[in-house]
Formats: sequence, C-alpha cells, structure tokens
Amino acid sequence: MRLQVREQGDEVHIEVSGVAGRHHRVLQALTECSRGLCGMTGEDSLHPQDVSVRAGTDEIRIRLKGRRGLRFEPLAIYRCMRHALIEERTAPITAAALPVG
Repeated sequence: MRLQVREQGDEVHIEVSGVAGRHHRVLQALTECSRGLCGMTGEDSLHPQDVSVRAGTDEIRIRLKGRRGLRFEPLAIYRCMRHALIEERTAPITAAALPVG
C-alpha cells in the first residue's frame, strides 16, 4: 500500500494505491483520524461536505476542503493514516493481544 498526502491551495489531497478492495478501511482510518488525531482546527471531525472521494480498482483519491476556516494539517494526516493503515497492520502480535482460551 502506498500513501501520499499533499497540500494544494486550501485543499489536502490523499492518494492511496494498492488498496485492492480495502477502500472502506481507508475511509474508516480517515474518519478515525479526523476525530482528534489529525491536527484539524475549528471542528472535531469531518463532515460529508468536507470530503470528495474518487475510487478505482486499486486506488482511492480523497480531497479534503475545509469549510468556514477549518484547516487540515497534511503532515499530521499522513502520520495518522500511515499509523492506521500500515503500522498497525505490521505490528507484531503480543501476548496481551492474544485471546484467552
């Protein structure tokens, strides 16, 4: 999976390739990140009018455009999305994460 986040004017563009049917997970990660982890100011979370999504077979492109002064921080979004999509999936399983029988 390849993640790219860049700022373009007053918008932030997020491109994720190699999603292979995990489009829902990408959107879920963005929603989770928007609830306080992605350096947004002005409001607590994304609203449908903030987000534009275009999806292909193996990629998803998301455009964020804040309303009424809402600002998105690209580096914070990148770090949060990377953690949610990549680092969490590659973290080793610990004894605490195993179910008790």
